[in-house]
Amino acid sequence: MVSKNSEARKCANTNRASIENNREGNIDMNSVQNKELSFHNVTLVPAPVADGIWLTSADIAKALGYASSKSVSTIYSRNSDEFTGSMSMVIKMMTNGINNNLREKSVRVFSLRGCHLIAMFATTDKAKEFRRWVLDILDREVAHSPIAKQFSDDELCSLAWLWRASDVMLKACNSVTPLLRVAEHRQAGHFHSIGQEYPRSINKAREVLKRETAHIEFHPWKDDNWSRVLPHLRQEMLQ
Repeated sequence: MVSKNSEARKCANTNRASIENNREGNIDMNSVQNKELSFHNVTLVPAPVADGIWLTSADIAKALGYASSKSVSTIYSRNSDEFTGSMSMVIKMMTNGINNNLREKSVRVFSLRGCHLIAMFATTDKAKEFRRWVLDILDREVAHSPIAKQFSDDELCSLAWLWRASDVMLKACNSVTPLLRVAEHRQAGHFHSIGQEYPRSINKAREVLKRETAHIEFHPWKDDNWSRVLPHLRQEMLQ
């Protein structure tokens, strides 16, 4: 029996999962690439968002078997603190109004991970199968993503160490800056600028590497490059 906890772990680590090709609701990757989605004979039209696949509350409600999109809106409202900006947002969409006149409307949409979380809270008979269906698409998106093809695990390890080196040097720079100021050293301003300019970029790089190395298992008893760098990369997760 698949628990919700195990599904959540799989959602956070989709590129390590093994997918059954003959399961009901299985996805044709050509459909995913063409943005033509179908779940249990329900056609789902991805919202016009450039970054990945996003579904509207109305489509998610149809897939889950709810009579109205209000059910999905209620689930989101009750658990909004668990959704990040990469899981749900409001966009402007053209919809059919009175007499089929097009009008612009604010619509809440959900990424695939947002859809999965909605289904975790859903209580319909289709919720479990919908969660699996969403994870199938996530697995295939990861498998076909450019970074998955571009970098090997060894290369990702090198990038992780590059981030670690920049993080150490930034901290060293910040600790030296006050001393340079006291000494009125000519490099004091330069070191101060480094401490102000680069933290955001280094933190962004860290988040990307955390996401792309989520499949790497941490073994504290090992003495290898991954085991030495992962505690720093995933610091808040290992505390």
